[in-house]
Amino acid sequence: MKISSFYLIPPNEWKFLEHGDVRKQKKKAEKYFEKNDSYQGAEYINEEFVRQWGLRELSESYGYPVEWQGERIRVEHKVKMGSGSKKSDIALLNINERPFIFVEAKTYDCSEDDWKDGIDQLESYLSATHTATIGMVTNGKKTRVIRKKIDPNDFDFINDIDAYNAPSKTSIMLTREAPALSDKTLTGLTPLSEELEGIIHSMHNIIRDTDGLHDDEALDELCKVIYAKIYDERQTVASSNETTSFRFQVFGSSGPSEAASNIRELYSEAVKYDLEMYSQRIPNYQRSRGVFQSSILKLSDPALFLVTEKIQEYSLVDSAVDLKGRAFQKVIKSAIRSGMGQYFTPDEIVDLAVRIIQPKVNERILDPFCGSGHFLSKALGYVLSTREGEITPHQLHEYKFFHLHGIELSDRMVRIAMTDMMLHDDGHTNIRNTSSLLSMDNYPDILAIQEDGNSNPEVFDIILTNPPFGKLAREEAKGMLGRFKLTDGKKKKIPYELLGLERSFQFLKPGGKMAIVMPESFANVKSHKFAREWVEEIADIKAIISLPEEAFRPFGATVNTCLCIFQKRSVPDYLNMTVSELKKLASELDIPGRSKLNNKEKLIGAIKSTSGPIEVQNDQACLLVEMENLGYDATGRYKSGSEIDEVIDLFHAEVGWE
Repeated sequence: MKISSFYLIPPNEWKFLEHGDVRKQKKKAEKYFEKNDSYQGAEYINEEFVRQWGLRELSESYGYPVEWQGERIRVEHKVKMGSGSKKSDIALLNINERPFIFVEAKTYDCSEDDWKDGIDQLESYLSATHTATIGMVTNGKKTRVIRKKIDPNDFDFINDIDAYNAPSKTSIMLTREAPALSDKTLTGLTPLSEELEGIIHSMHNIIRDTDGLHDDEALDELCKVIYAKIYDERQTVASSNETTSFRFQVFGSSGPSEAASNIRELYSEAVKYDLEMYSQRIPNYQRSRGVFQSSILKLSDPALFLVTEKIQEYSLVDSAVDLKGRAFQKVIKSAIRSGMGQYFTPDEIVDLAVRIIQPKVNERILDPFCGSGHFLSKALGYVLSTREGEITPHQLHEYKFFHLHGIELSDRMVRIAMTDMMLHDDGHTNIRNTSSLLSMDNYPDILAIQEDGNSNPEVFDIILTNPPFGKLAREEAKGMLGRFKLTDGKKKKIPYELLGLERSFQFLKPGGKMAIVMPESFANVKSHKFAREWVEEIADIKAIISLPEEAFRPFGATVNTCLCIFQKRSVPDYLNMTVSELKKLASELDIPGRSKLNNKEKLIGAIKSTSGPIEVQNDQACLLVEMENLGYDATGRYKSGSEIDEVIDLFHAEVGWE
């Protein structure tokens, strides 16, 4: 440790003599001197001697500037503890006046009980603040440094606190300079290029290796870092001061602990801003979207310092959407292979589905089981690439912010999906953290999309999804779910993918298009015949594309799958029909007592109850394809001869969309 052996500092040389508590201890010290004709030994009964030695050592041995005393080095610093507060002996504050290191002093060579009490006090201070993870406790004779492990909230002993690391003369404070007219960047930072595409992957590796995290845990923390980085860039760009300094940087920090505390504070501010901004326009926003608020930034100081240092000079806002999206997908793919396969649909299958569906800028899209949100970001990329130059800025804004929707039960996956959407320049606010199989009143913002007071959930033009396979909804679970026709009078247990299929149709407009990944059993197993017949009553089956056995094998799943393409049939728009038109239809249906039905509402009710299901059109074209090559093998390696383009062309040539 850098701290020197204890030495006695005379009270007239103490720091913070203007502070009431220090003055009080100085008077006690002077009384001790009057009695003993020396200050020697006073440190055994007066811990101020130990605190003053600690204060001097922060400058003498650790190099913290003397000017920090009273400014960024404070005594008796209040730490909020629930509804009350306590005071730490010494606190080192970052530039935003938030603590990043605590020091607790005890009387020299104190008892074991007092020593333990000092450690407990230090742990309570660290637990109560999100900006500090490092603390020192000392009694002059022995000194210990502890580090808070944020999750779980536990503590380790470490070698020492950070010494002050003066900024290098070659370091440059990152500020938003006014870009030259020839420079298209908003931030003045360097956009990521193809050569630098690996930086996001490097950030993931730094997080994983420094803190010893599993790949998926490291990905979750990476999402939080990106969230704070994008927030800082946007806020800095929005500033009227063209030389505003970025806050997401390590320059100017005294060391890793202070730099990390600054980023934690920035992250906390970003979460608060997001909630304040979107809660005003989205019903129930905090409960359904507050996934960043529900999980603090858990990285250690060294990990947070290193990952900030890695990306600070580059702009995520100014980088090309396709490049940063591709870079992030590579990290997701790597993490998925390490144990999150149930949430992942391979890019090749997503591409196949999106290019068959052909989304347009005016169409609303939902993925009710969105996982990492790749269907949504791929749909956004498709619209941008196929309509380049045709879309107005207003149309693009509307599409990103209001037309791309997702539902996902895992809060970690929602953070990943939101991050992916942010890297595609937003749209992240419409990813909901909840189950998609609940009663419809759990989705008030979806029901409010129509803006006409109608509670009909059929508001989406397109469904792109891959529901979870392999689980059975048993009788005891059905009471927790919404209403499903496929469960009425059927077996006591039903596969969740069939519930996912019906829920997808419940959200889809008449005439809407759907691409859904299903287990192959849906198409060919006798026990699923009832579900196939139900689909045939309400939709045209446009294609059943059998996927190769290795489709999901690189990600830990061995089930055989198919991509199903449906179009929900349109129903007569009774509400916009005149009474005479309704009477004519009632006559064609030979509805009893129709001559007495003069009220539009009663006519519609009688027609709906009499007409029954829409007649199935057996002459509809349907493409049946068995694919053998998606462009990768069972290990995920590239495989030449992909049939994706061929199948897409065949669909549009043989079936297509009306």
